Amino acid sequence: MIARPVTVAGLVLLLADVAGAQPISLPVVLNGAHRCLQRFDERACEQTLDQAELLQQRAASREAYPCQTLLLGLQADLILQQLGSGRSDQAVDDLGSIQRGCAGL
Repeated sequence: MIARPVTVAGLVLLLADVAGAQPISLPVVLNGAHRCLQRFDERACEQTLDQAELLQQRAASREAYPCQTLLLGLQADLILQQLGSGRSDQAVDDLGSIQRGCAGL
């Protein structure tokens, strides 16, 4: 058997399937982040972390660096929440800044 590299398109399709076949968009990520941070929904944390990574890469490719920075911060908050060291109240407050700073992504 010959191993074949995973293409970016394949990864996107895989992650879209993980997300319940929803297109990955900022509102989807923010809703998942809210579920993760407020209710500590482990599945939402995992899915949202993957989705935020794709949005962060999209922001970088568009040279939307302030948005990329906000999404990197969100990813850090999600990881900290998973580890049990989250700052959920402040992180939830930051979701509004992410929504404004990444509008149009």
